[in-house]
Amino acid sequence: MTAIHAALITLLFTLAIVAVALFVSSLRFVADASHAGTAKVYQVRTAYFIVLCAAVVLGLAFTLPATPYPGRFSGAKPDAVVNVSSEQWSWTLAPASGAAAAGSNIVLPVGKLIEFDVSSKDVNHNFGIYDAAAHLVAQVQAMPGYTNRLFHTFDAPGHYTVLCLEYCGVEHQAMNTEFDVK
Repeated sequence: MTAIHAALITLLFTLAIVAVALFVSSLRFVADASHAGTAKVYQVRTAYFIVLCAAVVLGLAFTLPATPYPGRFSGAKPDAVVNVSSEQWSWTLAPASGAAAAGSNIVLPVGKLIEFDVSSKDVNHNFGIYDAAAHLVAQVQAMPGYTNRLFHTFDAPGHYTVLCLEYCGVEHQAMNTEFDVK
């Protein structure tokens, strides 16, 4: 199932929950005239509830279609694909298409959509890409038996480092590799 389908299903279920909540709130007892203050509180509470529901639905409608990666579902074909395999305590990056190998290092094109197909052979890891200034550029979970796809466009050429962001054992801190973007 794609993220667009997941977003639509989430939005539909949210609307259903809001509809049920509105229906249930309409069944509440009506305060008698001797408790005018109570009736006013119920009116204000109902108005706040409707505004809150509208804000949640609008927030979901505008944000869900953009998750998790905007370029992933736009139909754009990646310019390069890199197969990433992890195991305690190493990363293996193998260019599948559109990337060049320079010795043991790979070189990716700048300004092009790159797809990283990330998986693990043993335990959960987290594939984190850092630029030369040690800023996290992108990250995705590496899980055994599953391939996560990370789509990213590198705007600047440079040397990038991959670190594991999830503790995976005694040599976790040494789990890194590098690649270049030119």
